[in-house]
Amino acid sequence: MENWETLITFTHPHEAYLVKGLLESGGIETIVRDELTAQVYSLYSNAIGGVKLDVQQNDFNNANALLIEKGYITVTNEDYKQGIETVILNETTDTSLCPFCQSDNVSRKKEASIFVVVLYFLLGAIFPIFKRHFICYDCHKEWKYSKK
Repeated sequence: MENWETLITFTHPHEAYLVKGLLESGGIETIVRDELTAQVYSLYSNAIGGVKLDVQQNDFNNANALLIEKGYITVTNEDYKQGIETVILNETTDTSLCPFCQSDNVSRKKEASIFVVVLYFLLGAIFPIFKRHFICYDCHKEWKYSKK
């Protein structure tokens, strides 16, 4: 038996079998591990690290490239994680779209500052403890609006 390496993990076995079919149609031999445990009691899936899809070590790079090409694995660019940018708000700005990629896959994000939370508990005063900004799930940019 050759050496096997875990390529990707899933929460449910049926997701692993979809990718298994894709890889085997491309001529890459695969095995699915821990599927029965996840089928018997689905909450155990997270405890055991998910349902694992393994490929042989010599096929790992080809399988990884195929999954990236088909969209099962997304490659993130860490350049987008540079912090929260400020966008100038004017009359024509559509706040429901991302100002960078024009996607509508955005949401408002709230984060509590640890310093403000500590002051809140020490003083017991009522004041806003969250910083609000927006995040785009397509281009992974984060921004806040300013009227300046």
